[in-house]
Amino acid sequence: MKSFKGYLTEFAQQSTSDYVFDTPSGHSGSLKIPISGPMFKRIWPDTIRSTVFHVTDHAGLGKLKKLEGGKKTISAFFSMMSRYMETGVATSGGVVVEMDADILISARDDIMSEVDKTGRRWVELSWFEYQTRDRSQFSKIEKDLTTLIVGLVKKHIPKDKEIQQTKHFGKDAGAAFDIWSNMKHHLKGDGRILRVVIKDYFDGVEKIIKKHKKTMENIFYGYAKSKRSTEDSWDEQLVNNIKVKTIHLIQPTQRKIDTANPDRTHPIDSYEFAKEKAEKLFGTVKEWDFSTDLEIYTREVVKKELGK
Repeated sequence: MKSFKGYLTEFAQQSTSDYVFDTPSGHSGSLKIPISGPMFKRIWPDTIRSTVFHVTDHAGLGKLKKLEGGKKTISAFFSMMSRYMETGVATSGGVVVEMDADILISARDDIMSEVDKTGRRWVELSWFEYQTRDRSQFSKIEKDLTTLIVGLVKKHIPKDKEIQQTKHFGKDAGAAFDIWSNMKHHLKGDGRILRVVIKDYFDGVEKIIKKHKKTMENIFYGYAKSKRSTEDSWDEQLVNNIKVKTIHLIQPTQRKIDTANPDRTHPIDSYEFAKEKAEKLFGTVKEWDFSTDLEIYTREVVKKELGK
């Protein structure tokens, strides 16, 4: 499960370049993979569109309305324990949104994604490795990504640069990753060149995912196509192009008080405000006396859609 520090990182609103050049491990395992709807649509034209759920609070309703039909990605779930519907994950909770959405990545546990300033999500390569059982196939993906980084460093760092002359990329890929992680410094913050480097990185990642389409498809969509039920506290689905169907509200009198974070509980007036706001923005609102009943409902919706 993601730590509280992890949630702070997720909402730190870093730039795209911060994620592209963030490779603290010195190898491909710490590369950040952009979760791009248009990219995935080109690789997998047959989009999985499904009913999913999203837990939020009254403050998140307005933001959600702006995301309808858009390319920005949000986190959703098929399966979640009722107590987290009440207290929330990255918000105060108490509001569960039922919606149709395009599935970009589907997982049985927390994907550990992070969000940049544009709203795009990023997932570290090591997470994908954790999800696969075919280590030999995944090592080929890692190798191709390492080759990509070495190639981009050679392409964008001029050959007459001292740093290029003193690093032996063919023998030590770690040297290339060292330069890559400090690319903004080496290019002296030249925005024009940095944009070209970032575009080349996106294009390279897309080619590699497409080359290993079968392996990545199993990682990205295997859970959504089969189980949709987890033993963890919640699963995670990264989705976009959402269409809200129903707003589910949990009565605050049934809310368990989080003694460590009392500010995360909703008083009655916040609940009424959420109800009024939900009705105004989305129209369809359903109230629940007990979060456990809502949990049962979400699981039944998921099972019905799977035909089980």
